[in-house]
Amino acid sequence: MLEKLFKDAGYTVPELLEYIEKLEKDQDLMAETIKKMKLESIRKASATAGMNSRLKDALRE
Repeated sequence: MLEKLFKDAGYTVPELLEYIEKLEKDQDLMAETIKKMKLESIRKASATAGMNSRLKDALRE
């Protein structure tokens, strides 16, 4: 769509299109990385909470 706009306007800037595509790929990769990090953080927090409750149970006994 952007390429068509460039052609209609009489511009030819292939570097810009490549740059935009690279930014889109980087954004997708970053979103995936953030999603993985959030899941890992949740898993660590739940594991820590589980360990704490086991420790508390042991101390109560």
